[in-house]
Amino acid sequence: MDSRKESFIRKFSDAQKYLDSSSIYDLVSIKYRDNVNDSEYHNFIASYLQSELNLKIKQIDGDFQGRGWLVADKSHNKVLLVEHETGLEILYIAGSIASLLSLIPLINSGWKFVHRRFHDHSFFNDAGTELEIRVVNSKNQLIEQHVLSIDDYILTESMKEIETLKTRVEQLEQELKDIKGKAKKSNSKKSVKSTQKPPS
Repeated sequence: MDSRKESFIRKFSDAQKYLDSSSIYDLVSIKYRDNVNDSEYHNFIASYLQSELNLKIKQIDGDFQGRGWLVADKSHNKVLLVEHETGLEILYIAGSIASLLSLIPLINSGWKFVHRRFHDHSFFNDAGTELEIRVVNSKNQLIEQHVLSIDDYILTESMKEIETLKTRVEQLEQELKDIKGKAKKSNSKKSVKSTQKPPS
């Protein structure tokens, strides 16, 4: 196993307990590619996320290759943030629609806002326009993809989850229909038996 893959497995293993995930294979890493300093992170976490958005922020321990923070909203949706010199990293549970549609867009817009205050964007790309998505699959393979827009990523993943939910609802409806059909047949047989006269 190569050292980079090992570092992700350790990171995801430490993250899953904070995100209440049953498996590292459920976790997703969103990594921004920026040059970042401590002042930016302090302004982003303490001033923006905590003071302005009133999100609950707690520093956490783990093998994250950077300072880790647990971020939660009033509805208890959670993500992890990791500070890197090469850019912010967000860890969340795949399939968590609430985190994907509420927390991550807030974090993304806040990161853009704070980042612009520190950089001349004639030389720097907008935060969030160069992203790496990383997951570890069930074969312990590190899968990476590059996306240009977090908005497009959120939309794509949300549509996938909506389709998954629709499929599951259809399955449940069919299961309920089958159960009702079996119950109807069973009641019909009982009714026939009760109306039959015993032999004299």
